[in-house]
Amino acid sequence: MGANSYQRQPNFLLIVVDDMGYSDCQPFGGEIRTPNLQQLADNGVRFRNFHTSSLCAPTRAMLLSGCDNHQAGLGNMPTAHATNQYMQPGYEGYLTRDVLTIPEILKETGYHTYMAGKWHLGELEGQRPHDRGFERVFSFLGGGVSHFNDQRALSEFEEPHTKYSENGETVAHLPADFYTSDYFTDKMIRYITEQQDGDPFFAYLAFTAPHDPLQVPDAWLDKYKGVYDGGYDAIRKQRLQQMKELALIPDELTKNEGSGHFEKWEELTQEEQKEAARKMEIYAAMIENLDWNLGRLFDKLKDTNKFDDTIIFFLSDNGANPKEPHFYAPNTKESIAEEYDNSLENMGRINSFVSIGGAWAEVANTPLSYFKLTTYEGGTQTPFLVSGRRMHKRGTVTDEMLHVTDILPTILDYANVTYPNNKPGLKPLYGTSLKPYLQEETKQPVRTAFDVLGFEITECKAILKGDWKLIFMPPPYGKGDEWHLYNLKEDLKEENNVAAKFPEKFSELKAEWKAYALSVGYIKASDERAVDKLGYKEFYRFDPKHRIELEGGKGNSAGSSQEPTGLMD
Repeated sequence: MGANSYQRQPNFLLIVVDDMGYSDCQPFGGEIRTPNLQQLADNGVRFRNFHTSSLCAPTRAMLLSGCDNHQAGLGNMPTAHATNQYMQPGYEGYLTRDVLTIPEILKETGYHTYMAGKWHLGELEGQRPHDRGFERVFSFLGGGVSHFNDQRALSEFEEPHTKYSENGETVAHLPADFYTSDYFTDKMIRYITEQQDGDPFFAYLAFTAPHDPLQVPDAWLDKYKGVYDGGYDAIRKQRLQQMKELALIPDELTKNEGSGHFEKWEELTQEEQKEAARKMEIYAAMIENLDWNLGRLFDKLKDTNKFDDTIIFFLSDNGANPKEPHFYAPNTKESIAEEYDNSLENMGRINSFVSIGGAWAEVANTPLSYFKLTTYEGGTQTPFLVSGRRMHKRGTVTDEMLHVTDILPTILDYANVTYPNNKPGLKPLYGTSLKPYLQEETKQPVRTAFDVLGFEITECKAILKGDWKLIFMPPPYGKGDEWHLYNLKEDLKEENNVAAKFPEKFSELKAEWKAYALSVGYIKASDERAVDKLGYKEFYRFDPKHRIELEGGKGNSAGSSQEPTGLMD
């Protein structure tokens, strides 16, 4: 490495995986083989208190914009919008022009900007990644899809945005040997190696793995054969012990008994156990496969002398996924059985559609409670790694309370680029730069006990302040009529509601929630869904005229000034 090596602007590689659990990968205690992620952890910083949204599109909006999801257009998850939210400010259903993206900002300063993978932030004209700052891009525009070349949607209602796009143009046909993780990595390698000049790059690699349907190329199908035959508790116990050895969790932390919403292993028939174990085998293979692909990309960066100048960020977009295939309307258990071959022998292949289900999702999030869809820690706390030779810290495990919006200001800080706050109408950044912490330029924490993080999606709400957490959960994972207070330092598993014991702290965090809700323009959802009145095809048009139709010709002009009336639920 030359003495003047770091006079150049750094490259950035931002890696996002889809629905991977907190403890799945090796650096966070998992049995799934991920040596390349382990390499990142050993040569960087491993964070165990990093938070995202509990659903993928809002996380991606915050990740790329540095702004709260309610101010970036993803105030609710398409198609969960209530009639009073549809097309209101902050609830447009796609990444709006009220925010700037990382590639839009960096491109103006001479960076090349590349993307391969999942977008999920709009598929109409002007909404695709090519329109939001990416120079070269191959993207999947929807939320989930078959991982092979059939482009099969998760359901009939998902079809409107189940599309691939290359540089803004819809891709009609995929290669016969297409597999998402392999192909996305191939594209990113091509973009970086075909770059003709020495300018820096920002690369966004957004895998759709291990999102359902659980599928993997045949050569990977049996890599975990037999590993999960012992069931849920065996893997949970194994991970818990490994996490203690890695100093990720306290030695005295006991097993998380789970939410009680799902079956226990001993309650399954022998055939059901075989099926459940097989699903987890395929899920694990998907994660090892994406790690193998990262190894290919890292090797290429090293071969082209770009690895040492690259700062790498790795995260999962939310906690592990408890949803079964019939979750995606209008699927039913019967329609899935009729339309797919989910036999034990065919699971993981092109004509299968299986998920790990809720019980394995809870194991995947060990030791945290619950999973994707909820604002419990299992829904919003995900593995996060920052790695690169330009950083001073190495192999560290840290408790710093972080948020997904911190990534944009961190990248701009390392690139010595100022956020253009003077642009009229631009929403304020929610995140803060981690660079001083990563460079050990200060002993001050990234956030103090006085700093607050707010969360809301589909009426699942939470406030984090220091060691304290206030949470509100609607059915089916909460009663929908009360807030709970937890001290996460003493109760990481969120088992003991101490609202009655600490009424002043409860009131303090309740006031913080109201302030957050007002500041970001939260609109409490009405009881009727917009999609039920509009139909899915019309919903995905995101046409403002539909807002007037939904309100009986009156519209709802309150927008972000509407009082968040659900604060006292």
